[in-house]
Amino acid sequence: MSDAFTDVAKMKKIKEEIKAHEGQIVEMTLENGRKRQKNRLGRLIEVYPSLFIVEYGNVEGEVQGNVFVESYTYSDILTEKNLIRYLD
Repeated sequence: MSDAFTDVAKMKKIKEEIKAHEGQIVEMTLENGRKRQKNRLGRLIEVYPSLFIVEYGNVEGEVQGNVFVESYTYSDILTEKNLIRYLD
């Protein structure tokens, strides 16, 4: 039962950390199938209670192209399915 409380505490910490970096540039490492990963550079634009949104394609130093957004859940970070690294 204590594992559930530990996970809740970790999830709360992840949410607070991501909220503190809202508006900053992040690097997302995305699991792309079996032992494959994809790195993307984007801006953390919005943070909600159950998910956060990253905008890609409109980051300084990157070629201007199609701008798109993707949403991620905090559980993706908790389970290490996706990793987030803050660059600002």
